[in-house]
Amino acid sequence: MNPVKKILKKLLIKAGIIKKLPTDKPYTYSSFYPYMPLSNLSDDELLSLMRHEAHRIEKSTYNNIFKAKYSMYLEKAKRLDCIFLIFEKRNRFTTENTVLWAKKIRISFEDLYDGFISPNSSDAREYNFTYLDSFSKQISTRRSVRVWSKEQLQRTEWLEIAHTMIDSARWAPCSGNRQPWKFKILIDNEDKLLLDKLKEEHCTSAPLLIFVGMDRRVYGSLSNKDYETALFVDAGAAIMTMITGAHESGLGTCWNHFGRDLIESRKVNQEAYDRFCKKLNIEDYIEPVAILAVGLPKYIPPTPARMDIKDLLI
Repeated sequence: MNPVKKILKKLLIKAGIIKKLPTDKPYTYSSFYPYMPLSNLSDDELLSLMRHEAHRIEKSTYNNIFKAKYSMYLEKAKRLDCIFLIFEKRNRFTTENTVLWAKKIRISFEDLYDGFISPNSSDAREYNFTYLDSFSKQISTRRSVRVWSKEQLQRTEWLEIAHTMIDSARWAPCSGNRQPWKFKILIDNEDKLLLDKLKEEHCTSAPLLIFVGMDRRVYGSLSNKDYETALFVDAGAAIMTMITGAHESGLGTCWNHFGRDLIESRKVNQEAYDRFCKKLNIEDYIEPVAILAVGLPKYIPPTPARMDIKDLLI
């Protein structure tokens, strides 16, 4: 760090303007700003922090930095122990998948490769360019659909589709393995019409809508801000995974922008979004990102021209 910045940071810490991780038992606090005591965090925040710390321990082996930064990773391991203990006291998550996964990493901490990575890894797939080429051609046929067929599926089918799409979304990559996605399924017209002042008719008339939000509380490890820009990258990865699967099955989709800049651009938008959140029990720590419209398309719209690859390369 620049010497001037280092001095300035010390002065800001001394003045209480910014905070730093406590030096006494730092593993009993969250590892990112505002460094809350673990016992003060909600279940969701603890789960995400647990996944993040376990992921960073595992990643240290792949990057060959475990031994060089052993004390740092030991602190993370101790933080995992504290989180597990809190869950025990709360009588929570005794069989939850990611808790069991994190415990395996903690148990194998001193010999992670032989204890966890090697026995749980699989053989690399054989390279075959034809699969990549085939996917590239298939994804080029995806369109944003805004006109829906009169004939649509039944409610139970849309629910199954929504859950399957969300199931695929949870396997999308995400920064730090925090898995921060939050979804809301909208099928009833009463719920969809809450977006009437916010989104166009093609959105409110779609048979299925999936609200995509992100848990803003679990971000902040790279800055003192409410969230890192990785929040939007993580959301986009999940959305594209859902869109790709839906397209493969013959469904039409339209990715609708639903961010704060849209919501706060007009008073009527803000009021509509407040009603939307209140009616659908969306907490204020959920950062809105997108509304994904899904349905059987009436037709596939014309293919828009795309830039040449050479014009995209820096």
